[in-house]
Amino acid sequence: MLEEALAKPVLRVCDIWVEYSLSSGLLSKKKKIYALRGVSFDVSGSEVFGIVGASGSGKSTLLKAIMGFVSPSSGSIEIDDVDILKVDRETRKNILRKMGYVSQNPLAAVNPRFKVGDIVAEPLKAAGLSRKEITKMLPTLIESVDLPLDVVDLLPHELSLGMLQRVVIARAIATKPRILLLDEPTSALDTVTQSHIVVLLKELKDLFGFASVLVSHDLKVVSHLADRLAILMAGLVLEEGTTYDVLRNPLHPYTRELVDSIKLKEVKEVFTIDPRTCPFYAHCYLRLEDRCRRIPPLIELGRRRKVRCWLYS
Repeated sequence: MLEEALAKPVLRVCDIWVEYSLSSGLLSKKKKIYALRGVSFDVSGSEVFGIVGASGSGKSTLLKAIMGFVSPSSGSIEIDDVDILKVDRETRKNILRKMGYVSQNPLAAVNPRFKVGDIVAEPLKAAGLSRKEITKMLPTLIESVDLPLDVVDLLPHELSLGMLQRVVIARAIATKPRILLLDEPTSALDTVTQSHIVVLLKELKDLFGFASVLVSHDLKVVSHLADRLAILMAGLVLEEGTTYDVLRNPLHPYTRELVDSIKLKEVKEVFTIDPRTCPFYAHCYLRLEDRCRRIPPLIELGRRRKVRCWLYS
């Protein structure tokens, strides 16, 4: 029974499409741009699912869709078997309280006029806890992210970026969420501080047992945290598998390039890519001139191993 509970998805994203309308002028027709094209994945137990993509790949849009900030044109997003796209606003609000969120810029994520104690207490107040209950919980939350207790009376500008990101993490886990959404949580930090935050996130996952979705442009960071990962480009999943399998034996030519370089290269925004072809077509040294002008299907090559490439069809 325990294995079944751990294997049951906490989050299930199924065939999500998100589109935007762009216009180049007042008299020109609006053009549809697909930020996400049929993205699907699930996250179970205390699993960390990584999504690696460059600027314009759709990874941030995906997190916004999960949090309800963006409305997909089709698909479903289930949290504990409830599709948040099909429930009323109040029900969705209650379901979304099962999630914690850590952004890439801690300075932009907090109210600069709030003291640290008030920042961490925000979700607890929203959950209806009393001041006495919150005061009792605060020391444990502050200590869980390796901060001294006296930071509760400090303002954000009095902390380093690394310390402030720990505050944001403490706020995200305050209500013991079922799932934690991590939006490039180390990108604004120096290399040493990045390492400390990665270690902290690992420790918290083991301590609290929440599932996580981690999006990043940095394959190296994701490789240290994620159990499974997906490679995203132009709104399409190009490859998916366990982190070990993808790094040891990358299948898609784009993934191979990322693994070889270890650091993800920036690519042009999605609307500069021909939506009818494989998004890596122009850069692929293995492209098949006729076939690769069409988008290949995402095919399964084994248990939880998928690739979108004509070389494997």
